[in-house]
Amino acid sequence: MKNRSVLVAAMALLAASALCASAQALAIFADQAFQPALQEITPLFTEQTGFEVELSLGRSTILAERIIRGGIPADLFFPASEESMQQLVEKGLVDVSLKRNILVMPSTEPPEEGIPPEPKYTSAAVLSSATNRLQAMAFLEFLVSEPARAVFARQGFALP
Repeated sequence: MKNRSVLVAAMALLAASALCASAQALAIFADQAFQPALQEITPLFTEQTGFEVELSLGRSTILAERIIRGGIPADLFFPASEESMQQLVEKGLVDVSLKRNILVMPSTEPPEEGIPPEPKYTSAAVLSSATNRLQAMAFLEFLVSEPARAVFARQGFALP
């Protein structure tokens, strides 16, 4: 119930700020592993908020390097491994208070050594230099909505 009220409050803030916001799309840099889930989720987010989303997909290490160099500005970062996120955290490029953990579920394939694989964590975070900060915060909150959770679950991820 609390998550729902936070989501409603965030959406209300976004609606109020929409009048003042630039026409610039929310820029999300995401590892290609998240492509199917994010391509399904972003239209739902846009429908609910009116904010457009621009996805830049690729390998986490390459996207992290682009963020570090200050190339194309990004608002949110979705790496496939925590190492790429940690690299940005160490450089002060991530707002560590605005991170959402993502659980990457192991494959359903039987393990070769007989030891079941453990799930691993990664995270998505708002970048310190985000120009669309409110929209980025709302996107993180949207991830815990039932439609977003369902999409992530179908793609092998869980949002704790």
